[in-house]
Amino acid sequence: METNPPNSLDLVLHVCRKRNNRDNTLDDAQLETRCPLDNGRHDCKPISACFPANQLDRLPLELLIEVLLQVDIPSLTRFRGLNRRAMELVNSIHQYTAILKHCPNIIRAIVSIQADAFDCITLYNTLCTSRCSTCNLFGDYLYLIDCRRVCYFCFTERPEYFPLTSREAYRLFTLNATPQSNAKSFRKLFELAKPPSILSLPGRYCGALTVRGQSKRLRLYDRQALVHSLTGKGLPQSDKAAWEPKRFMAIISAPVLLDGGRQVDRGFFCLGCRDQNKDRTTHFRVKYTTEDLLAHIASLR
Repeated sequence: METNPPNSLDLVLHVCRKRNNRDNTLDDAQLETRCPLDNGRHDCKPISACFPANQLDRLPLELLIEVLLQVDIPSLTRFRGLNRRAMELVNSIHQYTAILKHCPNIIRAIVSIQADAFDCITLYNTLCTSRCSTCNLFGDYLYLIDCRRVCYFCFTERPEYFPLTSREAYRLFTLNATPQSNAKSFRKLFELAKPPSILSLPGRYCGALTVRGQSKRLRLYDRQALVHSLTGKGLPQSDKAAWEPKRFMAIISAPVLLDGGRQVDRGFFCLGCRDQNKDRTTHFRVKYTTEDLLAHIASLR
């Protein structure tokens, strides 16, 4: 069930669900075509006979679910495809089914970009929050490299949401703040550290008309996991803030799950602020939860 705007005609006329701006995040990456989900099928034939269902049933269902909640979404999706029993098990996970029901494109995006640095329960718990992880605004997006809620201003401006390419990551990687001199051991340490990363999808990212589409898939690493200081040191000169495509390649819109995943709040934009672009408290980019909307409208009167 989706939340509705406050029951007032006056307020309904002042809000909208979506803006006309196209930001070219993962929301615009044709995820339904790239990653069709088979969820809902229960009559499938086993894909693998090497993992009999009775091996799973030796453990209590509660224990199995607890284990599966700690599995990353790409692995959980692969496990689900093993056979019908595996499908039934994954479908019995309340947190997973709530995400799938209300946010199927988030599942599609995670699988498509191979975002495996966080597990199912972390994703669910993050979706049950509403605030940006680095400010107090409604975080209406997810940064999928390490599953953080984030607002538009933070993911387009703050250094921690500007991911590193493989070359940049190798260059900036440090161990206890001491650069490694041996190239072979350096690369081995980097592989062992396994910093959070994703494999981007080809396409055009960010709303700038002058930015070309990306035809290759890029391995992008979380900057915060690799750089001790995020004051801007080591920030590539190519960073164009809101117009840097790499900032958009791991971003997808994210509603708030309410009432144990039974309801969802997708937030609202204020039509009264559609021409504002200076003050962040009234900026046209700010989205509001249903709970915050009344207070915002009242502050404008």
